[in-house]
Amino acid sequence: MNDSITAYAAVLFSMHPAEEAVTQTQTLFQENELLCEALSNLTIPEREKFSVLERLFPKQLHSFLKLVCRNERIDQILDIFAEYRALLRQNSGVVYAVLEYVTPLTQPQLTAMEQRICAETGKAKVEWELRQNLALLGGFVLQIEGHTYDRSSRSALQNLRKSLVRR
Repeated sequence: MNDSITAYAAVLFSMHPAEEAVTQTQTLFQENELLCEALSNLTIPEREKFSVLERLFPKQLHSFLKLVCRNERIDQILDIFAEYRALLRQNSGVVYAVLEYVTPLTQPQLTAMEQRICAETGKAKVEWELRQNLALLGGFVLQIEGHTYDRSSRSALQNLRKSLVRR
């Protein structure tokens, strides 16, 4: 991650904002691409941008958003929020995991996988992002803290194909 994004995320983290305020702000930016474009437009006066920020966003984030806007980083705001959430997880004993699957896991399977991840990472809880991916053909791909565990049928077939080509 970019150092400036990490720095802004750390500033936001140090402010201890209410989760609801951060979520509301992030959602507004995600759902309104033109908003980010307008706030990063150099031809629009800063006072007009600040007026928009004050009308649309929670009061406790005004100073932070003005800082980001003033420093011409508002186009990176979604990355800043992503890094902020990573800091939250890191400081609260939560690990972020992305699980791609073909067939959804049952609750007992997901619980067993969560227990294994917690044991391996030393974290107390897993925050899941679950994605169905039919291209895997079967099995799953699990991504945790920069590590990828590919137990998909697609990967197995690719490995088999490679080993047959070598012979």
